[in-house]
Amino acid sequence: MRHFTHLCFELDETTKASRKVEALKRYFADAPPGDAAWALYLLCGEKTGRAVASSALRKWACSAAGIPAWLFEACREAVGDSAETIALVVPGAGGPSPRGLRELVEERLLPMQDADAGLVRRWVEETWREMDERQRFVWNRMLTGGFRAGVSRQTVLRALDEFAGLEAGAIAHRLLAPWEPTAEFFRALLSSDGGGAEVSRPYPFHLACPLEGMPETLGPRRHWSAEWKWDGIRAQAVKRAGSVFLWSRGGE
Repeated sequence: MRHFTHLCFELDETTKASRKVEALKRYFADAPPGDAAWALYLLCGEKTGRAVASSALRKWACSAAGIPAWLFEACREAVGDSAETIALVVPGAGGPSPRGLRELVEERLLPMQDADAGLVRRWVEETWREMDERQRFVWNRMLTGGFRAGVSRQTVLRALDEFAGLEAGAIAHRLLAPWEPTAEFFRALLSSDGGGAEVSRPYPFHLACPLEGMPETLGPRRHWSAEWKWDGIRAQAVKRAGSVFLWSRGGE
């Protein structure tokens, strides 16, 4: 969690895509594959589901900090963000938690969705006490299921392409199929051979576009063809290596 927290702050502190890419590459180089898989999942905007309502977090934060609700609200108005306000007022550890991102998500965050309210509260408060202020801020954003990072999905995928030494767009294609954030998947994602993902890769879709000149500028009629632009879904069938794949223009 320490490395992921540092990454989140690095991404928020710059508007330059090149610096974000370098920060992401450093993270993926240092993080264990299991942590990196969950980081990719969150940074690409995938949802873990809401573990705790924001109202409950605010109530528990007031109790943990020993302050009344009105004082918390006054602090929140000054800070401008509930997750950051909670991170500031709740007492915690003097240093970062040693827990990894994968451990926190799989052993705390996901089980909360099926646990009773009392157990969820105990887990939340225990985790707060284990963390420093910066970690609590990122953790609070994860708890409500609305995690946002200061980076686009496209930038994340560009960083992974460069980190793995793959052609541009290779990672994006490999993520088109449903995937689970596991260490095994992350290793396969960065593999140079691409496995089954390359077998299924569609050709670039050709979309309708206006001519820049008269039809005669296209050359002899026998060298080109035309088709009606029908309404509906543009699709592509790919038969390769003994398998058949049907793709929609939207990547499904």
